[in-house]
Amino acid sequence: MDVTTRCRACSKELSGEQTCCPHCRTRTVPLHRGEGRAVLGVCAALAREFGVDVALMRVAFVVMLFASAGSAAGLYLLVWAFTPAKPGGRAPLQAPLDWVSKVGSAPVEDDTPRWERRV
Repeated sequence: MDVTTRCRACSKELSGEQTCCPHCRTRTVPLHRGEGRAVLGVCAALAREFGVDVALMRVAFVVMLFASAGSAAGLYLLVWAFTPAKPGGRAPLQAPLDWVSKVGSAPVEDDTPRWERRV
């Protein structure tokens, strides 16, 4: 039995295994680090996103790591921090960002004395 879905952007029918709409190129599955990971899963997620072999992406990362004198490791960690492990999951940096957002939007305590507020 073939499972079909609809594209959210153009409403064309897609087969169940398609991750990108051939008509409008909208992704049907969000970027995630899930299956096929060796270290943190960033190369596997990027390979799945760009449609290339995982080994090729890992070799490209190692070449970029040596060519950039190690600063590609920072980029790797940034992609890891903002990419969830599962399609519906949360990114590792999402919980601290939500906490900062909640603290930043908290109401400020009113420092005026009570007797001035009554007047």
